[in-house]
Amino acid sequence: MEPKNKKERTTSILKFSLLFLVTIILILFAAFFDFNRLPLKENSILKNKVSIAEKELIYQKEFSKKSEEIKALIDSLDTPGQNLQYFNALINSKIVELQKSIPAKDSTNNYDIYVNSVQSYVDIQELKTKLKSYDGVDAKLKDYQQELDRITSKYDEAQRFLSSMRRNR
Repeated sequence: MEPKNKKERTTSILKFSLLFLVTIILILFAAFFDFNRLPLKENSILKNKVSIAEKELIYQKEFSKKSEEIKALIDSLDTPGQNLQYFNALINSKIVELQKSIPAKDSTNNYDIYVNSVQSYVDIQELKTKLKSYDGVDAKLKDYQQELDRITSKYDEAQRFLSSMRRNR
């Protein structure tokens, strides 16, 4: 007993087999492409990003160390009897050195932070130097206050004397 649709069955099985084979080949090709080529490219990109991040971390440590040196020099401006010109020149040279070490704006996201930090050190140095120039002002103000009190008392005495002379007339 032979089926009536033997020819249709055979063509259907062949079509199914062909489509199944094409699907399997497509899946294998996609897996080969995905697992063989893309991860290598992604891996190289990630390695590049990691190396950039490591360089940035190394620079941040260097920047922090130089900043601490500048901070210590700026703090030494408060010490009495220091040679201000020498320390200001030393601080200026350290600040210039720090500013020159800042990487180009393209290579780091923290460019503005670094520039602002350096500018802050410059501002602090200027303000400390200006503040140092006002060291004798308190003593002068005290002297002026004493002189004002002395002159005010003499003025009051002169006013009383004048007032008594006007009454005695």
